[in-house]
Amino acid sequence: MKVFQYVNIVTCDQDFHVYLDGILAVKESQIVYVGQENQEILKQADQIIDYQGAWIIPGLVNCHTHSAMTGLRGIRDDSNLHEWLEDYIWPAEAEFTPEMTTKAVKEALTEMLQSGTTTFNDMYNPNGVDIAEIYEAVKVSKMRCYFSPTLFSSDVESTAETIARTRAIIETIKGYQDPDFKVMVAPHSPYSCSRDLLEASLELAKEENIPLHIHVAETQEESGIILKRYGKRPLAFLDELGYLDHKAIFAHGVELNEAEITRLADSQVAIAHNPISNLKLASGIAPVVQLQQAGVAVGIATDSVASNNNLDMFEEGRTAALLQKMKNGDASQFPIETALKALTIEGAKVLGMADEIGSLEVGKQADFLVIQPQGKIHLQPQENMLSHLVYAVKSSDVNDVYIAGEQVVKDGQVLTVNL
Repeated sequence: MKVFQYVNIVTCDQDFHVYLDGILAVKESQIVYVGQENQEILKQADQIIDYQGAWIIPGLVNCHTHSAMTGLRGIRDDSNLHEWLEDYIWPAEAEFTPEMTTKAVKEALTEMLQSGTTTFNDMYNPNGVDIAEIYEAVKVSKMRCYFSPTLFSSDVESTAETIARTRAIIETIKGYQDPDFKVMVAPHSPYSCSRDLLEASLELAKEENIPLHIHVAETQEESGIILKRYGKRPLAFLDELGYLDHKAIFAHGVELNEAEITRLADSQVAIAHNPISNLKLASGIAPVVQLQQAGVAVGIATDSVASNNNLDMFEEGRTAALLQKMKNGDASQFPIETALKALTIEGAKVLGMADEIGSLEVGKQADFLVIQPQGKIHLQPQENMLSHLVYAVKSSDVNDVYIAGEQVVKDGQVLTVNL
């Protein structure tokens, strides 16, 4: 048993327990004790690590990203979503090769680990991607993820062909039988997929018994496109198809009205909130407070570095908090506890992994990050740790990261990815 001593622990559990000068005990991959110092636990330890007052919080959960796009960082700024996609992103992705995308994914894994992210939910354009290479890279990194091929409608492939190709990738991923590398059915969006492909995607998800992952209600322009095409707003259209009755993650959820939020609360849908990407592409500010008040699970996400332009989840959490205060005209909204939970346990709930990760509790996997505040002026005074974790911490402040009790980052250097 390994014991981490002299640590200040933010558990992010249901009651948001915080243990100052506590200990965290890990046996193999699981947490076996978390709390104030306990001499009996210390006596049983095979190894004691003195962290000298460091801060420990759960590993961060990125609920929506596109790691294969990491090579497109900075490809186009100052464009709205649809121009950005159609004129820059999709043409660039058409030129992808396995060498490019494997390199991009390894760079993303490194960036995520260095900033404390231990679990991510990825949607990738399958063009130029060797899923076996990606799996090997993620497996070696020790990160946990969903890695899901995106479905698009096109003139060069029928719906049946797209579904068959996607099914083959899904079966390959399921064949790895790795609980840390899973897959969803990921139609890109209501506007880039035909009705036939959206219906077939849902059927595929049902047949494979896996969730859906789709961009929904991201912009006013999307709402206009779907309203013109189908006579309904995006959420109502997908509801008609049955998407709200299947386990799903809707990325963005910016353009949602009160009635739609009420409907989501009675559905199987969770929301991945991408505050910085939504700002950069001028998509809008999601009604996160209203979604949470209605009981909809909301996690934080970075989107891709092409629209962000980094994978810094601490920056996302801070931005989310500031935006909700301003959007609601109330500084008490999205408080510190809410922000830290959104980065951890709420993200785990969105991914259906809250029984395994997302909080530091006995029986859960030992996924956590360590920040040493000593010598960092912007993290003083240290007694205001919780405030600093939301409003002052930078990704570069992360010293160490552990996944399943194994150290994957030491002194800011990733140990499990070879670039």
